[in-house]
Amino acid sequence: MIVDGRVLREDFVPSEVVHRHDEVNLLSESLEPLLSDGRPDPAFLFGPTGVGKTCIARYTLAQLREQEPAVRVAYVNCWQEYTRFRVLYRILEGVDRAVDVHRSTPKDELFERLSRTDDEPIVVILDEVDQLEETSALYDLHRLGHVSPVLIANREEELFASFDDRVRSRFHAGTRVRFDRYGTDELAAILAERAEKALEPGVVTESQLRTVADAASGD
Repeated sequence: MIVDGRVLREDFVPSEVVHRHDEVNLLSESLEPLLSDGRPDPAFLFGPTGVGKTCIARYTLAQLREQEPAVRVAYVNCWQEYTRFRVLYRILEGVDRAVDVHRSTPKDELFERLSRTDDEPIVVILDEVDQLEETSALYDLHRLGHVSPVLIANREEELFASFDDRVRSRFHAGTRVRFDRYGTDELAAILAERAEKALEPGVVTESQLRTVADAASGD
């Protein structure tokens, strides 16, 4: 029945996105300075769980790298990597600079190592950023002129309430990309695209896809 299980994975990024073109365009516009050796303001993706924020961030950065392959991308899931050390380490790992880093390596040394990666720009996707226990990691990233953060969270108010004053003041500016829940028709269209790539023809009917979409309630 399943011909390509990768398409059904949560972290799958499609070659084309459905029903999120406005959000892609807004995020793409915010990152355009990277195409002319500039540094964009931080970008924020806000919305409830399951509305495609992570997928759109990954998709948009993949499209950007097709235009400018020199841009490097690091992804950090802050639900799992919630300390300053883990965030800096994961970014270094994402740009292949984490060799010889150990648990005993001082955090300031990780920052210095990241500061020496300024030969090319880095975009850091910080997913579930409201789960950070040490927001000093965000202050670190702001200090590095070659690093541009994309921050993903559910609610703007709760996110900024978790920041200390110096982080809040530096991240106040930036592009906000807001995601609403999918409607049943939109989810059914997304499911149809996935089913076409993942399953044998005729395995799932259109009415069954709509039943699944309706049960998902926008997620």
